[in-house]
Amino acid sequence: MADPLVSILVPTYNGERFLKRALSSALDQSLTDIEVVVADDASTDSTPQILAAVAASDPRVRIIRHETNVGAYDNPRTLLEAARGEFVKFLLHDDLLMRDCVKDLVRGMQATEGTTIAFSRRSIVGEDGRPLPDGVQAPLVDRAGPLDGRELGDLILANCVNVIGEMTTVLFRRADVDPAHLWEVDGRRLAAMGDVYLWLSLLARGGAYYSPRTLSSFRLHGAQRSSDQVRVLRGALDWPVLIDWGRRAGFLPDPAQQRAAFGKALRIAADNYVVLPPNAGSVAGLEATYLCLVALAELEGALPAGQDRPLLDRAHGSAVLGALAAPFDTAVPD
Repeated sequence: MADPLVSILVPTYNGERFLKRALSSALDQSLTDIEVVVADDASTDSTPQILAAVAASDPRVRIIRHETNVGAYDNPRTLLEAARGEFVKFLLHDDLLMRDCVKDLVRGMQATEGTTIAFSRRSIVGEDGRPLPDGVQAPLVDRAGPLDGRELGDLILANCVNVIGEMTTVLFRRADVDPAHLWEVDGRRLAAMGDVYLWLSLLARGGAYYSPRTLSSFRLHGAQRSSDQVRVLRGALDWPVLIDWGRRAGFLPDPAQQRAAFGKALRIAADNYVVLPPNAGSVAGLEATYLCLVALAELEGALPAGQDRPLLDRAHGSAVLGALAAPFDTAVPD
C-alpha cells in the first residue's frame, strides 16, 4: 500500500536562528511522501533568504509569504488551509523531528482503528539543542499502542496539564480539523491553550495512538511567546473554559471529577495572580478565578446551572448575577 501524503506545516516569524535545522529534520524524514509548507509571517531577518534557498533545493517545499504580519493564530490557520496531505504534522520553527517521527505516527494511526490523533514522547532541549536536565520525561506508557480518547481527555482536564505536548509532537488527519475554528472554544479565541483544545476536540471523536519513542524535540529559549508572563496569566483563563467545554463534550462525566478539575484551575488562577506583577493580565486572572467559583457554586447547587450553555455566558448572565446579589447559605447543620 502506498504511503499517504503528509503535510509538515512550519509557521515561522524571524526564525533564522533555528529554521534551517527544523527544515532539515522535516526533509530528512524516513517516510518521504511529504510536503513541507512554510508560512513566513512577514519576517524582517534572513528568514526569506533561508526559505528561498531551501525551496530551490527540494521540490517538496512550498513557501507562503505574508507581506504583513497576521499573527501567531492566523499564520498556522493559513498553513492548515493550504495543506494537501491526508495527514498533518505541525513543526514549530525552533523544534526538531526525529527521522522516524512521521513514519511511526502514520503507521500507528493506520494500524489502530478509530484513532484521531497520534503523538509520542518528546524531549525538551535548550538553545544549543541539548536536552535540559529535566527535559527527558518518562513515557506515558511503556509500549506503543492505542490510548482511550475519553480517559486521556479526562487526564488532561482533571489535572489542567497538557500531557500530550506541543504542536510539534502531534499528527492528525487534515479532514478532522476545520481551520475556520482553530484555537476557538464556543466562539472565543483561547489565550494560550489552543493546542490543548485541538487535542481535546480530536479525542472527543476517537482514540489516540502513542509511541514511547522520543520522536520530536521541543526547544525552550527566551524569545518564545510561551515565556511571556502576561500570556501565562491569561492562559489561566483558558482552563475553566476548556473544562466546561469538555464537560459538555462528554469528558469528566462524574460531578466529583468536575469539582476537582475546577478546583485545580482555581488554584492555578490564584497562584498566577499573586505571583505575577500587576498588569493587564491580572484582570484575566481575576476572571479565571470568578469563572471557577461560579462553576463550583453550580456544582454545589448554590447557583442555577444552565449547563447546556457555555460557562462564559452563564457566569455573566442575569440568572447567576442576580443570585450573587445575596450571600450563599453558609449555615452548618447541627
